[in-house]
Amino acid sequence: MLPDASADYYRKQQGITLELLAIASDIWGSRPPKDFDRWFASNVDMLMELALAGQARAIAGADVYVADVLDEIGVSIAADAVTAPDGLIGVASDGRALDTLMYGAVITSKGRIAKGLSTSQAWASGLDVLINRLQTQVADASRVSTSLSIATRRRVGYVRMLNPPSCSKCAVLAGKFYRYSTGFLRHPGCDCRHIPSTENMSGDMTTDVDSYFTSLSEDLQNKYFTKAGAQAIRDGADVNQVVNARRDMQTAQVFGRDLLTTTVGVSRRGVAYRAMSNAGYANRGTDVRSGGRFRARAPRLMPESIYQIAESRDDALRLLKLYGYLA
Repeated sequence: MLPDASADYYRKQQGITLELLAIASDIWGSRPPKDFDRWFASNVDMLMELALAGQARAIAGADVYVADVLDEIGVSIAADAVTAPDGLIGVASDGRALDTLMYGAVITSKGRIAKGLSTSQAWASGLDVLINRLQTQVADASRVSTSLSIATRRRVGYVRMLNPPSCSKCAVLAGKFYRYSTGFLRHPGCDCRHIPSTENMSGDMTTDVDSYFTSLSEDLQNKYFTKAGAQAIRDGADVNQVVNARRDMQTAQVFGRDLLTTTVGVSRRGVAYRAMSNAGYANRGTDVRSGGRFRARAPRLMPESIYQIAESRDDALRLLKLYGYLA
């Protein structure tokens, strides 16, 4: 169960972000200027003030938040040191200056014009970049300030909290306990957060990724898990296998066709290796469909490829099982 303190804190963080992005959108405007660089030079100070204020508000109260959550779950642990998160203000999470990061929105707009978009379309695409980068920097400042407070407490780590709808990569990471020193994996625009916890208490905050998937509409399932991936999950495939398989996705010649494959899970300890071994194909060739041989580390087909070559739904289910997506 999600602690009330986490839900309240996230709502406050979300409010800060929404207010920041609304002001940024007003500054950017919908009418493109004649000279993009001159516009940026005239408005960068205003954008910087906005970003700095957003980061400052986002990091405020992190120590109180961590203490409140630990109190709520019954494991109050005092901090061994005092945090100093002000150093997070004014710097992008990749180390760049914030003004340089925001200028990327102008670069994007200019690049889109070079590719043939209208000035209005290009300016709108620049706003999308600006919004994404501001949201990420405010969220990162909040996340890092929270992680600092977690690190000052013995035995305290964190559980990853989703803000649905969330992407497939975030969904399979959520609900697990991570040590204080484990980096918080995120993508641009990610709004997942920490729930402070100790390992023995983290089980009460697990996220059932299958329940999360079924809570989404079919359109959102297709959007966040890809159309083929979502269909495979609806057909009974393991969510984690479908999502993790995309880590090393590539195109390879299989059965004389260019198909999407992955090397995830094909080592001797991998799920795909075991499934293919059980089917009698381990340490053989590559053409499993025709009873040929495949190497132990041969790529496994992605769900997209399986649906592409399957001759029927029963054949698709057979192949999904063969490649380790179905139990």
